Amino acid sequence: MIRNIKLYVSFLVASLKRMMVYRVDCLVGMVSQIAFQIIELIFIWIIFQNTDNIAGWNFEHLLLLYGVMMLSVSINDLLFDSTYAIGKKLIRKGKFDTILLRPVHPLISVLGESETSTALGYMVLSIVLIISMLTKLQITITVYLIIKILYFGILGGLIMGGIQTIFSIAGFWTYKSNEVVWSVFQLHKLAEYPIEIYNKFIRILITFILPFAFTAYYPTLDYLGLSESNLIYITPLVVIFVWIIAIKVWNLALRKYRSTGN
Repeated sequence: MIRNIKLYVSFLVASLKRMMVYRVDCLVGMVSQIAFQIIELIFIWIIFQNTDNIAGWNFEHLLLLYGVMMLSVSINDLLFDSTYAIGKKLIRKGKFDTILLRPVHPLISVLGESETSTALGYMVLSIVLIISMLTKLQITITVYLIIKILYFGILGGLIMGGIQTIFSIAGFWTYKSNEVVWSVFQLHKLAEYPIEIYNKFIRILITFILPFAFTAYYPTLDYLGLSESNLIYITPLVVIFVWIIAIKVWNLALRKYRSTGN
């Protein structure tokens, strides 16, 4: 496991170095993502022009929740962006056959291909929102709180990455996995709002089936002290469970792999 992690980090660093060669492109990507997220924040602001709270959450609470979610999204985007392109970039073009020749599990190589500038935009926005909302809500910012936010932000990113990895296997049959991965990933937006506003099915879906609620909702509850729920502390177990499924499903799909003959 340690060897695989080291190899993954090596692949990822090399991939990020390739990306940073085009610095203007990275800057444009970062700015465009910040602009896109600002539009979503304007939408939230419009909602609160017609109500004082949503399920007991006021405007500042919801912006903090959004910032915590964006932190997880940025980490996921940085580490697992390559899951979108497995079919289109690797399998369809025959490059996956080359990866199979490496003396390492192909999933390590695939995940190490991530190179995206959008993660930087997400991360900048998340940091600004989290700090400003904690200050506005008069929540004392301590070293412990900062470590806690970063810790659960990383765990949230790992949960998202595991879910994306599970559904990326669609590329082995469709040779274009980005639509499937993107469609499932967009369900994370349900966790950008208090889950109390949804019916029982949706709450079960984003808590126990596709556990996006653990990427931001439960951590934010803890930061705000709005609930006595201890579900936040099973987040590491959720990460382990999601990745066990992801690896098993990926290994099963790998045995069914057929080259495109490119």
